[in-house]
This record gives sequence, structure tokens and C-alpha cells, in this order.
Amino acid sequence: MQHDIDALTEVWHRVRDITPERDAKLRALKTLLEGRLVGQKLLVFTYYKDTARYLYRELAGESSKEFLSRIGDPLIRRMDSGADAKERRAIVDGFAPRANKCADIVGTDREIDIVISTDVLSEGQNLQDCAHLINYDLHWNPTRMVQRAGRIDRIGTEFETLFIHNMFPEAGLERLLKLVERLSQRIAAIDQAGFLDASVLGEVVHPRNFNTLRRIRDEDGTVIEEEEQFTELASNEFLLQSLRAVLGAEGRERLEAFPDGIHSGLAKPRAKGLFFYFQAPAPDGAGKLHFWRYYDAADKRILDNRHLIANLIACDRDTPRVIGDYEVFEVQEKVIEHILHSYQAQQALEEAPKTVDPLQQTVATTIQGFMNRPEIERQDALAAIRFLSRPMASVVVKELRGAYRHFQASGAVGDLLAAVRQIAERYGADARVPGKPRAALRRQDLRLICFDHLCS
Repeated sequence: MQHDIDALTEVWHRVRDITPERDAKLRALKTLLEGRLVGQKLLVFTYYKDTARYLYRELAGESSKEFLSRIGDPLIRRMDSGADAKERRAIVDGFAPRANKCADIVGTDREIDIVISTDVLSEGQNLQDCAHLINYDLHWNPTRMVQRAGRIDRIGTEFETLFIHNMFPEAGLERLLKLVERLSQRIAAIDQAGFLDASVLGEVVHPRNFNTLRRIRDEDGTVIEEEEQFTELASNEFLLQSLRAVLGAEGRERLEAFPDGIHSGLAKPRAKGLFFYFQAPAPDGAGKLHFWRYYDAADKRILDNRHLIANLIACDRDTPRVIGDYEVFEVQEKVIEHILHSYQAQQALEEAPKTVDPLQQTVATTIQGFMNRPEIERQDALAAIRFLSRPMASVVVKELRGAYRHFQASGAVGDLLAAVRQIAERYGADARVPGKPRAALRRQDLRLICFDHLCS
């Protein structure tokens, strides 16, 4: 126990001097409120009661009058386990008077603009008057994250688009604790089970799972067989075992001697289409790219899920060869276009910056600190902060770093603001575009290895 006391005391000595002024996460929240969310009704969720009270104190306390005036003097209220039922009801009605049929509150000084709450507010409340929700911290349980979003994502909302803002831990903390990684794993498990109907952290929801549930409800017996096959194929081990078996029986030399463009076919229940396998040299010269595509002739769509395709084309040595009546070359052109388009989209996704460089936050905070200077145009400063809140390519960050070094030497915040404005004008939406994109995949790079007919 004494060892623990000593360790905790050492931790306390290290963190006790971290004042709100040095709280980077709080600064990020304030920047968000002063930038994109000025004048918006907001619901801010946090896991801990102490954090909720800390945020309320720093956003709405006596020391925050200047900050409140900059964001339009909103009415802010806090809700946690310390609030009784009557107080909770009053806060809910004041925050969402339209959804809770309290028309007498709408537009009065009793209408609440921002609510800071723990998860005591996560169930059974109608808060459709709000379109913006901020997760100040990420709950370890994805269901709670969905419940939070469900407070504003409800029948009766008048907003076409709802916005969920997640404040992720900084990179060093994430490497230590793996908070986002663990949450993402739990989300993926829920998605695979078929119970994820909305994005939690921006991931893609797979409608296949819900289609499966509907087919089970409709007593479609084939779905059980398909799901068993998918489970078997969900591991790379299946493909590795199949490859080892073929190499052992046929020999590598015989397989490599096959000419390009060979084809075959087989009969497959409830399947009608063409499988194509293309190769291409990797643009960086490291190895080869492999593209599997299946054209579903019934649905007129192209699939690229290797596990599902492997299940479709799998056969035994004595499986009869069946060739279908397809316009192979017409379909092949569609598949090539799909490969080129999807590769380009994936390349852009991989190359686009996904995080805000710490320097951007530093510059934004610096500009914010000088915002009340008479020589600073407030609207220009807010526009600069909004620009700095977006992920940027390394070439843009490099230019921004040069402007910040000049400011550190001269102390001229006006020059810094002007430099940011010039960078924003020069790059604009292209600030996310990387400076040196990889070589594009060209049509002539694609080499057809084989194709396969599938006939029902």
C-alpha cells in the first residue's frame, strides 16, 4: 500500500500544475465552439461526473465571461447523477422545448443552448431540437456511444444531417492505452453480429448483416449454409490451406506454365456471373498487386470481397467444366473500369491526411490568444482557426511551420494571421491533397491471369 501511495503521490506532483490554461483538450473544445459551432445548439457528453463539472466550470463559470461573449452568450447547463428528477426534466424541456412540447420556452431566456452531461442522459429523452453532439471522451462500450447519438437521432427531427463530433485521445496516449483500437474492435464485433445500424466512429456499416437477419425472419434456409461458409472463409488460413494443397498436387512449375487469360467454368447453385483475376506491378516497384472481381450477372454489380469470391469459385478436381453464355469482353471492360476506379479511390483515401498536425493546433491556439487585440480582425481570426482545424497535407504543414517560426522570432501575430490567410487562399480545399502522390495504376498495367464462368 505504501508503494502505491508513493506512486500516486508522484503522479499527483506531475499533474497538479496542469491548469485549465494548459489543458490542450479543453482548448480544442473551445476552438470548436468558437469556430464551426458558433450559434449551434450543442449536446456534450462525458463519462465522468468530475469531467462534466470541470467543463461546466470552465465554459460557464465566472472566469469564462469573455469566452461566452465570443460565442454569443449561450445558456449552458450541466446534468449528472447529482441532479434530481425534477431538475433533469427542467433541463431536458429547456434544451429541447419543441421536441418536448414546451412551446412557451422557445425563444425565451429559459431556452438552453448547450448541455454538458454524463450518460445519465443517454436513454429515453427526446432532444431532437439539437443537430450537434460532442463526445468529449469515448465510452468503452459502443452501445453507450450509439445511445448517446440516439438522443438527437430520433423520429421527428427537423434536421436533414446530424453531426457527431468525437474527441479522440492524442496519439501518445492512444499508443499506451489503445482506447480507440479496443473500441473499434468491439464495434466490429457488433457489426459482424448484425446489430450495428449506424456509424459510431465513422466506420462503414455493412448492410449484409441486416439482409441476413431479414432472410432468417423470412425462413430462407439457404442463409444458414452461406453464413457457415462465410465463417469458414473468414480466416486467411482457409486460403493458405487451399494454396498448399494445389501446390502440393500440381507443382509450382506447372501452374506458372499456364498462359495468361486461361478460363474455365462450373455450375453453382444461385450463382450466375464471371470471375476475373488481374495482376499489376505495384507502382512503387515492390511486388505485385492482385485484383479479384466477380461480376454478378443477375444484379449487374461487381464484388471485390475475396472471401465471398473464393467461396463462389471453389471446386474439386473432378468438378464438371461448364461454360456460360456471357459477353465476356463487355463484362471484362466493366471490371477493368471498376478496378481502376476503386484503386484510385483507395489510393486517395490512404494518401489523404486523416489527423490534424499538432502544429495546426498550436497556431490556432496562438491566434485565439491574440483575438481581442485591436489590430486583429475577429472574422479573419475565426476563419483562420476553422481552416487550421482541418487535416492538411505535409507540404502545407511545412509551409505553416515556416510562418510560425517567423512569428516566434518576430512576435508579430498580424504577420502570422496574414500568412495563414495566404496559405488558405493558395491551397483552399486542396490543403488535404498530398504533395507527391504515388504513380497511378494504368489500364495497360493490368494483366489478365484467368477468368471463370459461374452458371446456376
